[in-house]
Parts: sequence; C-alpha cells; structure tokens
Amino acid sequence: MPADEIAAKSARAMRNHVRHVKEVSPWYREKLEGINADDIANLDDIQRLPFTDKADVARDPKRFIGVAEENIVETVITSGSTGAPLAFCMTATDLDRLAYNEALSFCGAGVTSADVAHIMVSLDRLFIAGMAYYRGLTLLGANTSRVGVVSAEMKKQYLEMLKPTVIVTVPSYLRKLGAELADLKFNTRDCSIKRIFCIGESIRDQTMQLNALGKSLEEIFRAQVFSTYASTELSVAFCECTAKNGGHAHPELVYTEILDEKGNPVPDGAPGELVATPLGVEGMPLLRYRTGDITFKMSEPCPCGRNSMRLGPILARKTQTLKVKGTTIYPLTITNALDEFDEIQDYVIMLEGDASSLSDQVTIHAAVTPDMIPAVAEALRAHARVHIPVLVSNVKTIQFLRGDSRKKLRVIDKRSGPHAR
Repeated sequence: MPADEIAAKSARAMRNHVRHVKEVSPWYREKLEGINADDIANLDDIQRLPFTDKADVARDPKRFIGVAEENIVETVITSGSTGAPLAFCMTATDLDRLAYNEALSFCGAGVTSADVAHIMVSLDRLFIAGMAYYRGLTLLGANTSRVGVVSAEMKKQYLEMLKPTVIVTVPSYLRKLGAELADLKFNTRDCSIKRIFCIGESIRDQTMQLNALGKSLEEIFRAQVFSTYASTELSVAFCECTAKNGGHAHPELVYTEILDEKGNPVPDGAPGELVATPLGVEGMPLLRYRTGDITFKMSEPCPCGRNSMRLGPILARKTQTLKVKGTTIYPLTITNALDEFDEIQDYVIMLEGDASSLSDQVTIHAAVTPDMIPAVAEALRAHARVHIPVLVSNVKTIQFLRGDSRKKLRVIDKRSGPHAR
C-alpha cells in the first residue's frame, strides 16, 4: 500500500480508536473530555492527544478495562523488569488479534506452513510472548512445538527427532546452548535450523549491522537471524522481514511514533522514545502509550516492497540512558562490546549515582577470568569512548544480583533521584 494511503487509513483508524476508548474506558472518558474523534483530520492532529504511561495504568488498572468481566478469557502480566508488573486482561478477539500480528510477522520473514517451529521461551508465569508466538505460528500453519527452556541433552534429542526449521528464542541463551550442543558432538552448522527469531535482546547495532551476538548465532547454526521486538502492553510485535532492515509495524494493528523528550516527532535515524497506540484491542485499550524504550525509525520503502514504518534495535530504556563524564551512552553500546567475548559467561551492567551527580557511575560485573579484564576494558573504551570498570564475578553472583526477574536483566539501575525506577 502506498505511504500516503497508509497515512490516511491510520488517521481514520485513530479517529475510530479515540471514539472507542471514550465509549468503553472510564479513564479515557475523563482524560479525553473536550476532545472529539472528528478533531483528528490528519496524522499531525494526533499530537494533540494525551499520552498514557505505565504509572497511569498502575494507578487504577480497572478504569482502563473496556469490556464486561465475563468477556475476559486471558490475563497476562508484564515482566516487571522496570518496576511492579502490570496485569492485562484479554478477550477472545484480542487473542485472535495477537495471533494475526505474529502470523503477519513470521510470514514477512519467509516462514510458511511447510516449516517446523520450536518455541524456546517460557510459556508459563502469565508470559504473553510464548503464547503469542505459538498462536501466530499455528495460525500460519507451521508445525509448532512448545519446547520451552530445556537442557542441551533434551534439545539435542528434539533437534534430531523433530528437525525444526524455525527457532524462537532469546539469543544469548541459544548461543550458550550452541556451545553445549557442540560439547555433545552435535553438528549445529549442518542441522535443520534455517531461521532464528531473537527476542528480548538486540542482535543489531545502530548501523543495522549484526552485532557480535547476532554474528555468533549465524556462525554457530549457519542460519538466518531475525530480530523481533514486542510489548505486553501493546499486544503487537515489530519483526524483521526477509530484508532484515528493521522491525515492521503493522499499521492496521498499531499506530507508531518516535518522539523526543518534549513529545515531538524525530527524523529517521534519530533516537527517541517509542510511543504506540495498539488498534483493535478490546480488553484494555491504550492511547499513545509511552513504552520507555529508546529506538529510531526508518520510513523509506523497504526492499521487501512494504511502505510501513520500521524500528531499529532498542538502544536503551529511557530511564537507563547514561551520562558518563559528559558523554551520553546507551546500554546497547556496552552490551555490543561485551558480547564480542565468548570468554564472558554472563554479565550485568550496574548503574549507581544520585541526582546531585553530573555523571552516572557504571560498573560491569562479568563472569570472566582475571586475565581477560584488560582486553574487555579496552573494548569497552573503544565502543563507549570512556573508561568503565570491570569487576570479576561469577554466574551465581550475577544471577543473585538479578533477583527473581522473569527476564535476563542486563542492566540493574540503583540510581536515586529522577532516574530511579
């Protein structure tokens, strides 16, 4: 669809969405008082609509529910990696919408009904992602198995028995698993896997080239790797297509904005906060939801033929953007440097400091041998252009520092003041 037609349909969809949330949501009925859906003549008018953030939902989640209780068929929760987890209720139609989004995403990356897919992420603990990928792949017609996170011995058995062509997983987990499979004499480079969909961690840098983590997966499995970004609150995913040049927004399912700190749109390639309006949601519809994730957009036509906007990798959480000795640093810059070292078994980035300090204190806790510290420190200096201390740690200590987070946290923010979360 031409870009101008997408824009016209998006404006119409946003008018319908404003009309809908004012009708069904007590919170938006109050928040949008004096604003009429017909006031949105074009996309520029969307700037007049108010934002919604996590604190709004956490304060009174029941006022966001847009359906009767008997229509709720599923409840999911956010990971809680940046604060207290939030519960989101979903209707049967919401689940169908979720499946449709993932089917579109996988289809755009070349997955078909002829594929055999393994979902290697958690499907329990009210986790939306595993369920979403499962529903999307089965809707697409792929032969899908809910493998979950298993031992190398068990995964070897599944690979030999079921011969999957598609894997959905966290990339750092799969890289570790690949090394363990090699120890078990399994030939990962000649196995059945053709496509790997990476969630939860960036596999590209700001130039859209594969970072060390992405490159290692391509080398270990001799397969194509794709990045996908998703959010529980939005019930959508932005997945790379066959061109591997950014995660496509599906404009019929989400209106996407990248904004600066003042709420103004930023040009292509400039970092900004992802603000999104999920369209067609019944259970808990949201308007202009501030995700807190820093990324950038690409609006030029994609080589795949689509004209929908695309997202680059997630550079940081908005609250985790660093200021070190006058230099702005995104955590992705640090993780890209650390992921170059196979010798690092695990790591976390510790942020400390207070509002009175002009510079954040950043320390790396890395499970690595002492003799590797000079090389790691030099790589960090080359990428971030500042000195960042590296402390020798171990996997058990790092897991303790993360606590019981459902996600494998790479950043632990202990700063006080305006950055604290």
